[in-house]
Amino acid sequence: IEKRNRPGVHFVVRLNHDCLDTSRAQALPARPSLSSLAAMALASWSTVSGETKRILVAFFGFLTGDEPKAKPRAPITDGYTDLLVFLFLSALVFFLNWGFRKALVEPLAAKLLGKRSTKSKVQKFAQSCMEMVFYAAFTVFGYYVVPGQVWFWPSSLWWSQHSSGEDLLVTDTVKAYYLLYASRYAQGIISVLIEHKRKDFWEMQVHHLTTVSLIGISYAGGWNRVGAVVMALLDPADVPLHVAKQFKYIGDARGGRVQKTMQLGADIFFVIFMVLFAVMRLGLYPYVVWSAHREGPTFFKYGVGASSCVALLYVLLGLQVYWFALILKVAIKVVTSGGAAEDVRSDDEDEDEEEETKKLK
Repeated sequence: IEKRNRPGVHFVVRLNHDCLDTSRAQALPARPSLSSLAAMALASWSTVSGETKRILVAFFGFLTGDEPKAKPRAPITDGYTDLLVFLFLSALVFFLNWGFRKALVEPLAAKLLGKRSTKSKVQKFAQSCMEMVFYAAFTVFGYYVVPGQVWFWPSSLWWSQHSSGEDLLVTDTVKAYYLLYASRYAQGIISVLIEHKRKDFWEMQVHHLTTVSLIGISYAGGWNRVGAVVMALLDPADVPLHVAKQFKYIGDARGGRVQKTMQLGADIFFVIFMVLFAVMRLGLYPYVVWSAHREGPTFFKYGVGASSCVALLYVLLGLQVYWFALILKVAIKVVTSGGAAEDVRSDDEDEDEEEETKKLK
């Protein structure tokens, strides 16, 4: 078909006669209706809820000695099932965290701290209380789940089965522990934006983002064994830290003899925190980083995913060194000037009072 558009210019269109033959034409796929989209969403939700139920039943069954028998499985990538389970658990943990905090912990904190306390102190006490609960719970989970795995030790077992693909396989219990751990830190990324802002706000965001990224890459790339070991090592130290902070908040609010007693409790738990931090995070954790950096490559060649995991492990190690330097700063202050042990990441008391004064004005 030749068409003259304007003088001197021709546009030529050649049509294959087959294109005009309706008997050979293929029907275009119909656009999905709202009902079909709803059916697909329900099917996806059914799969996600079913998988969530399965791993949680296995997880709590393991803790109570009644774990359902099931073979280890590879990550489920079809339909992004595991990713959706992670997002669902993140939302669930977020709402449980803030629901308990607002409905139970903050009213209890207000009574414990008394009328002399400020709103910011009540919020910080509640925040520390929930952190203590999370760290304590996952310390217990890690203690029961990780050492009981056949690959827990020696560290060569973290890497030796990579070539066969067996390191991709995880039990439902380990999968639940892994995804719950990631969900806890994913909700923490949002919670930090809502909570009373601390001096190490950006360091905490880097820590949470690094942790979630490391968990995701390690889970998808077959590094779940070393990932589970890291999780079990990093949680215990923070339990006495948050106990010490709560002692201090109560003492500062109550004053008098109560303050002396509470400060003694805070100092004792701060020492326990220092010891656990030094042993778990600067003693044992660097060995895991060394194993990932040096021992792992002797079993298989690292790709982009594996190299990313090593880099993220070093980022976490750098944060541990930074935080321990802050801890030593507090310890030196207590020994040399007789000051009280306190969380150097929190805002100063003067800052809290200034904020309250501004609100009253």
